[in-house]
Amino acid sequence: MSKVIIACVGGFLGAGKTTALQRAVVAIRERGLRVGVITNDQGTELVDTEAIRSLNVPTEEIGGGCFCCKFDDLALHAKRLLDYERPDVILAEAVGSCTDLSATVYQPLRKYYKDEFDLAPLSILVEPSRIRAFVGSGDDGFPDTVRYLFEKQLAEADLIVLNKADTVDDAEREELTQAVTRLAGTIPVRTMSALTSEGVDGWIETLLTERAAGNRILDIDYETYAQAEAVLGWLNARVRLTAQQEVSPKAAAEALIGHIQSGSLDAGMAIAHVKILAQTDAGSDRIALTDGQGKPQWSSEKTFPATNNFVLVVNARIRTNPEALSKLVEQSLAAMADTLGLETDVERIASFSPPPPNPPYRFTEKVS
Repeated sequence: MSKVIIACVGGFLGAGKTTALQRAVVAIRERGLRVGVITNDQGTELVDTEAIRSLNVPTEEIGGGCFCCKFDDLALHAKRLLDYERPDVILAEAVGSCTDLSATVYQPLRKYYKDEFDLAPLSILVEPSRIRAFVGSGDDGFPDTVRYLFEKQLAEADLIVLNKADTVDDAEREELTQAVTRLAGTIPVRTMSALTSEGVDGWIETLLTERAAGNRILDIDYETYAQAEAVLGWLNARVRLTAQQEVSPKAAAEALIGHIQSGSLDAGMAIAHVKILAQTDAGSDRIALTDGQGKPQWSSEKTFPATNNFVLVVNARIRTNPEALSKLVEQSLAAMADTLGLETDVERIASFSPPPPNPPYRFTEKVS
């Protein structure tokens, strides 16, 4: 390959993008190719970054804004990977509340970095519960602005990937695919389960071989887009836990996410995504929740021994204000620690609402 392929992967919070990237890294390496990853978030201290780095893959992190608003940082980190690692493929995971990637990321890359990079199809991942909530007529706890954001994510895709296909039967797969098609029109839709690796090879083959990328420029109202992002409180935290007796880190993570879930339900706060990474010297794993009524799921069946010293990294995106979100997580930490006999040391915590998106570049037509 003469130029490095950049494959941007988007989709709403909880679509399974990080697990998909982990499987993609493995699949690309199995083809004898080198791969790098760029993660992205409105804040820092990301579960996603730690999860990707656990694969010993070169990983850059862009915090403090989405790719569309941090384009120069994206280009800088991509060139850093190119200079130091010379990957064949760079996978770029966009923050889950981001859209308009074609106009603000793909077109500028094509305009200003055409000699360094080729572009893979823009993949937008969706998952069953979010389709049911946003495409159906039920009350999902989010305002119409968030549904607008979700629909715009689909509308700019070169490829829509219905992820978590292992959670539905064949009949529902077909029903969900038809629902997405009714919304997205002629955009190709494929099904995949990043958790089981079903369909991952076909997805990667598309990314490596097809160059129909950034074909759709959105007609988007940035005020509505900003309102959708501002609905959510964002919290990122890193907490060290110690105890006199050894405790299972996975049990601690399960207890913490359970308290956050029950507290959110009691307060009428809709959950977009909560992720907790449990880290020990023996390994790490993450548990995630994408629906206030759902069941938290681990990303693997990995086990590691009980210990009296470990870290939990918490990323929570919940419909509330930053102050209420901080209080919810702090109370949940205290309840979990009290139950399990743990001492908590909050090394870092930040809670905020994203500022309005303000991309430095936005093309209104496709760059040839």
